[in-house]
Amino acid sequence: MSNTLTISNKIPLVIVTGFLGAGKTTFLRELLPLLSDCARRPYVILNDFLNAEIDSATLKGVVDEVHAISAGCVCCESSDALNRTLHAIRNEPPPIVFIEANGTTDPYPLIELVTLLPRHFQRFGPVLQVNIINEKRWQKRLLPWDRSLERAQAATASHILTNRSSAASLKQQLRLRTDLSKINPHAERVLSIPDFAKVIRALSQSAIPQPELNLSAPIGHAHHHVATRIELPALREEDLIRWLVSFPAHILRIKGAVRLINSEHEACFFQRTDDELERPTILKGKMPETTLPCAVFIGIKLDSQAIQQSLKELLAAPPPSAGEVNFTPTRLPALLSHHKQKISE
Repeated sequence: MSNTLTISNKIPLVIVTGFLGAGKTTFLRELLPLLSDCARRPYVILNDFLNAEIDSATLKGVVDEVHAISAGCVCCESSDALNRTLHAIRNEPPPIVFIEANGTTDPYPLIELVTLLPRHFQRFGPVLQVNIINEKRWQKRLLPWDRSLERAQAATASHILTNRSSAASLKQQLRLRTDLSKINPHAERVLSIPDFAKVIRALSQSAIPQPELNLSAPIGHAHHHVATRIELPALREEDLIRWLVSFPAHILRIKGAVRLINSEHEACFFQRTDDELERPTILKGKMPETTLPCAVFIGIKLDSQAIQQSLKELLAAPPPSAGEVNFTPTRLPALLSHHKQKISE
């Protein structure tokens, strides 16, 4: 494969999250003018319950293409509208897409939407997520569900930018830093909007190499991507479970579908969360023709080579004895110990 860097055929996608009032539109309003020399044209999708058109109007002076989705969150009620919008984006001139998600968006299904569907996975990548946090209001939401959403948005982020810092007490600032070190120690802390503009310009000007499996190669630098996807061969159900439970908790979610071997069922859909006490969810049935056997991993600094290697080792391992679920790939313990070291720092 040539080492020459050219703009990839894939379209980089940046998800902008942040709870209600965090300053997401303001962030874009200040970021987009800094991308005038960007190698790709910014395309903004703005989602809000009722005022997406109003917010998008404030961006039209700084970006040529803004599409408003004024309805429910793009992670659920408005997912069809988001699918249609992504599908309609022109490839030329080469774009870079920003999705400003509603403040109450659950990031997990949104990330899954752009990585699980073949037509999106083949067009978009890498997927970055910048999370905007109102430091003064962090975890001061009235409803427990809102506090959980705020934490989830931080947990899946590849980059985190805090604002309203001067209005937050020292106690609140310390609380946020302590929480983030536990929730997502791998996220890149963005010190300023111009700093993030440099990230976007570099992303636009560099090639995004397509995955090329080389299991004999050493582990490379783990990029700050929030999701990666690998295709799966047919597996036995017990092997699938052993593989899923072998991953460390900082891989926040694994979701996908696989054809089953030696089973009365044709296939199964599966999901594993970051709760180490919870067994993977397995839903057996028929696999639609449009569904590709694959697994999507959501987390920070995902190493696709290590994940591919763990699958290779799983297939080479002897069959488990009755009731056995233990399986320890050679590379994943190193990722786990790195994660624990980060939390303790």
